[in-house]
Amino acid sequence: MNTDLSGYARFREWFTRPLLARPTILDDAQTRQLGTDLPAMLSILQSLPQRLFDGDQLAFARAIGWTQRSVAHALEHLSGPPVPLGRADLVNTPSGFQMVEYNTSSSLGSFEFGELCRAVLTDDAFGPFAESAGLYHVDPLASMVDTLLSTTGHGPADRPVIALVEWPTTPISVNSSLFVDLMVDLGFRVVAGTLDELSLTGDGLFLGDVRIDIVYRVFLLKAIADDPAAPEVLATLIEAVRAGAVGLFSPVNADLYGTKTCMALVSDERNRQRFTPGELEIIDRVLPWTRSMADPAITEYVLAHREELVLKPSIGHAGLGVVAGWLRTPEEWAVDVRTALRGEFVVQRRARSVAERFPGAAPGDPHSACFLHWGMFVTGGGLAGGFVKGLLDRAQDVRYLGDGSHVGCVFHSTT
Repeated sequence: MNTDLSGYARFREWFTRPLLARPTILDDAQTRQLGTDLPAMLSILQSLPQRLFDGDQLAFARAIGWTQRSVAHALEHLSGPPVPLGRADLVNTPSGFQMVEYNTSSSLGSFEFGELCRAVLTDDAFGPFAESAGLYHVDPLASMVDTLLSTTGHGPADRPVIALVEWPTTPISVNSSLFVDLMVDLGFRVVAGTLDELSLTGDGLFLGDVRIDIVYRVFLLKAIADDPAAPEVLATLIEAVRAGAVGLFSPVNADLYGTKTCMALVSDERNRQRFTPGELEIIDRVLPWTRSMADPAITEYVLAHREELVLKPSIGHAGLGVVAGWLRTPEEWAVDVRTALRGEFVVQRRARSVAERFPGAAPGDPHSACFLHWGMFVTGGGLAGGFVKGLLDRAQDVRYLGDGSHVGCVFHSTT
């Protein structure tokens, strides 16, 4: 593919990391299976407070590691019903896709990858083939917008003013330029700022001099947990939400369900009676064995099965702090396990990826193998597109891939 073509310009201006030499394609059976499994897994995760904690959200939050007073305060005032929005991080194994994480709030990144799908369709290296093969793509951002409108009380044709709102003390490292451009393409006015720039008057909630209808929450629950001044920082937003002056997308409790201890609760044999036979079939198919490192009974097993296990911080993002046992020596692994025992970690069985072949960057270049990580979105409409990333000609790695990874977009086949 020729990424110098004009169709790629807007995406490449926003995203400068290397691209895979071709899109990835899910066949119809894979699409249907993921379209069943991923929304079901999101619903299962969101049902955990009711199933395991008698509906006590605060007890649920404390059990999965959110023990800070600031978190309790935010959950009390800025929670809401479960929102059908998430991104499952997947590995394609010989037996099918397995879900290694589930991210569950509006702070998700990479909704913009529909733009890359549109770009490759303008490329003669792929566009004619896609048309003849009946390939199609789903735009994650457009699907997210439908969910945003429906969950904030707006109709499909409404175009409320949206504010992307960050935490005041968090450096804004996310480039939202393409997100904003794509939202403008859909007819929205979007402004951006921080919580301390919000003001509430008798006329509504304002960011600067712009009256806003929806606060699109970019900040994470972890920012609230880490800031002792969080109640003061959140005060204006809480007052506005309480007064019905603004919609919040998504509520702060959405972040709870993406905590990795939730996967351990679902995977734990002691909780199997809480799920229906149909749910257990999906859990067993999709979720690798996952346990909390807070259980000392598994320590010896974890030490002895280094090459089959991954350690992950329960609360975290972007793969930071994740340790793949097969990339560590036994001595390093022992240290990793001791560290995990002192904090909030889970251990998960390795999902062995099937490598895909990609052509070289130029004609005549050798092909490369890549163990892909798939990020597939779920919205109120179901499976909602995604993206892939991976390191060319490298061993499978589940840690943060950073700027060294290649990325690509996802198409679907009708066969």
